[in-house]
Amino acid sequence: MKLSVQEVLDLDYFQQAEVVAGKNGRHRAVKWVHVMEVSDVSNLLNGDELILSTGVGWKAGKETLLLLVQQLIDCQAAGLCIELGKYMNEIPSEILQLADHHDFPIIVFYEEVRFVDITESVHTLIIKKQYQMIADLEDYSRRINEILLETAPREKVLKMMHQQIQLPVIYLPREGRAEIVSNKSTREEQQLLADLNQNKLEKNCHIARQPIHIWSQSFAELIIISERGEITEFETLILDRTTTALAQVILRELWIEERRKAKEADWVQKWLQGEHTEEQINQFLKEIEPKLKPKRAVVFLLQVDQADIENSDLTYLKMLLRSIFQEQGFFLLSTISKNEIIFILLDKRKEDTCKQRIKTAINQIKKSDYIKNYSSLPGKISAGTIVDKLTHIKSSYEKATIVATIREKVSCEMKSYFYEDLHIYRLIYAVHEQGVLQEFVSDYLSTVLAYDEYHHAKLMSTLKTYLACNGSKKETAERLYIVRQTLYHRLEKLYELLGEDFMEPPKRQAIEFAVSAYEYFKAIGQDFS
Repeated sequence: MKLSVQEVLDLDYFQQAEVVAGKNGRHRAVKWVHVMEVSDVSNLLNGDELILSTGVGWKAGKETLLLLVQQLIDCQAAGLCIELGKYMNEIPSEILQLADHHDFPIIVFYEEVRFVDITESVHTLIIKKQYQMIADLEDYSRRINEILLETAPREKVLKMMHQQIQLPVIYLPREGRAEIVSNKSTREEQQLLADLNQNKLEKNCHIARQPIHIWSQSFAELIIISERGEITEFETLILDRTTTALAQVILRELWIEERRKAKEADWVQKWLQGEHTEEQINQFLKEIEPKLKPKRAVVFLLQVDQADIENSDLTYLKMLLRSIFQEQGFFLLSTISKNEIIFILLDKRKEDTCKQRIKTAINQIKKSDYIKNYSSLPGKISAGTIVDKLTHIKSSYEKATIVATIREKVSCEMKSYFYEDLHIYRLIYAVHEQGVLQEFVSDYLSTVLAYDEYHHAKLMSTLKTYLACNGSKKETAERLYIVRQTLYHRLEKLYELLGEDFMEPPKRQAIEFAVSAYEYFKAIGQDFS
């Protein structure tokens, strides 16, 4: 849609003009017209300007004009129009040769012309081109919107784009086969794709490529290739509009796929309950994804409040998580139970970096603009144990549920989302479930807690810090911001209440566990007195 030098030459004002050099450059784009009479233009141009001149500024000689033309070529000007007669009689042959070598058009007028009329005429034509480009873009957008209402619109959108710009159009999905629409034969198209993959096209062609993003995730790439010249502004805008349309197509495909997967939820629920054999699991996976051969698996939970999130938003949420985890090499199955979205992550990659990739995915989830609308969600993430056997999914699910329970109660203490990182909280949870944790804490800490309550003392915090510092009095005093004498007084009381042997290994381990359990009770707001 850009105005070319040839179109300018077709104007009435140029009927008596002659292209004396650079005739092969008449396809060059003209963005604007400038009248210039100076010899140094290197910092005055942006590119694609058509320069008009009488030559009054170049009377110094051939070298000055040669330098000027070289500057115009370097600045990628569209061409040079010179009025011969009053200040210049001819163009030196060296300059004509330079212009021919670079396909840089030099146009001469043999009689006096009004530059003001030429400027007005060309600028009017440029503005008309801009208006026409806008109109064509609006028409293109309208036709794309009509296609988007039809079934299976992607292929139709790609064909319409090709018809509009008459350039090869390539659609490269993140997963799956590339699609190409062009006027070339099948063999030529295959060669084009091969050259593209091997980065050979950049030498002889101009390429514009744009990723198709949904939720900041790249799902595909749209590429146009020009063998006839640079990609124009209009072609770039068409690429942008088409990319937006294809993003809508992909989003709709994901939505339909997610709704279809929802029908698998009952089967997944039974799998989580351990009701399927290994043979049944393998058969099920073969039916839904024939090439899938998972190396390991893990259950991933996201607790949601369905009162705050509509059903449509839940679908979008599942789509978002699915896209992020797929990028990290996982195949996902999902189901919803009460206020939980449950994902079974099936690891497709051979390398055992499952945990690290889940961490990467969690970080991407937390950074997602969609998740930021529900600020509490990142704190409601949990992951079970990574299992090598698909029949052990029930165990991974149970562990993920434990993580969710503990994270909800002691979120300030829990930085990790994985069951294996619960450490002492695994034991605390198990003992609490048996109903003996409260008694255990009371057996070991009741005297200290009673003393603190009665005397408003700080023996409990001192004990916790003293144990954390492995019995170092100096470090304990520094952490508590107290003088050594005050610490000695508190420790004397602790030895009196807990016994002289409380720092001996067996008893110390029991007291350390009791202290952690006490912190757990405090976090959940439970009274154990």
